Amino acid sequence: MRSDDYNKYLAAIKAANDDSDYHRSVERLRAIYQQMVAQYGVNEKDVDYLFRQFRHNI
Repeated sequence: MRSDDYNKYLAAIKAANDDSDYHRSVERLRAIYQQMVAQYGVNEKDVDYLFRQFRHNI
């Protein structure tokens, strides 16, 4: 994963994790995960690491 994409996804994950509305937070995390998998695949090590940063189970 390119470093600029990694940083973009990490910032989006942090923002979604900080959202006080649980349901909105989970929906944002789902969307982020779907974008990462579509772009880099499920077996990418950075996708796996970023997924582990999610505060909520999706």
